[in-house]
Amino acid sequence: MQETREDEVAALLANANWYHAFEVLPGIRTPGRFQVDARWVFDERFKLPADLSGKRALDIGALDGPYTFELEARGAAVTAVDIQHPDHTGFNTAKRLRGSQARYIQGDVYDLPRLLPDQTFDLITFFGVWYHLKNPVLAFERINTVLAEGGYLLFEGEALLNHLEHSTVPPAESEALARQLSRSPLPLSLFYAGPYKGDLYNWTVPNPACVMAWLEATGFEWIMDGVWDDPPNQRLYGIARKGGAVPVDNPVWTPDELAASRGRTTHP
Repeated sequence: MQETREDEVAALLANANWYHAFEVLPGIRTPGRFQVDARWVFDERFKLPADLSGKRALDIGALDGPYTFELEARGAAVTAVDIQHPDHTGFNTAKRLRGSQARYIQGDVYDLPRLLPDQTFDLITFFGVWYHLKNPVLAFERINTVLAEGGYLLFEGEALLNHLEHSTVPPAESEALARQLSRSPLPLSLFYAGPYKGDLYNWTVPNPACVMAWLEATGFEWIMDGVWDDPPNQRLYGIARKGGAVPVDNPVWTPDELAASRGRTTHP
């Protein structure tokens, strides 16, 4: 019986289209191209509580679901949204293997109010999406409409920190210029009509000041941020809160934890 179960799991993993390599079951990883340890990301990068019981979470850009299923493992009721059909990615395979109750909605971030009418969430993750969008400001506005008052947005994406691509700028000058622009207090963003890092669908690469401006313009308060800045990686991540006071009824983070998180900021 054990061998039959192992054979079934192996066949399901082999037949699905995985982008992320993650632990779908204890000791079993999906054969994806991009390594993800969602538990580590939530524990170490975002200091997310281990118990999210009673919380409603939305995972935007879920793809095959490593963050969706980790949020669910922490007790949250999770909805995943992505433009891909869940059978085209490994999401439904992972859901079946895990016996997950996570809900999946196919659609894009711009359409959240229609996809999720009269629904709000305590916690929203928005990882690896904004740089694929031609209108990231509209995306943040739409996210705000489905985030509960005092709710939290966890975000991560490509940012202008150490790298830019332009045929007229020599490589050495490119790196120096990128770092100078990344530290500018002016909100600046690169826009690529052609390929960026080999991908035709990487459009918008903002500096940290620009991401902060996007958040402030769309009704968020920036709480904490950090960078993953070892070339060729240049990723910005952080936490923002929908406007208003910190909720006192079972908050995700306590006021003391939020105050401490400000001391972890690595944004220059």
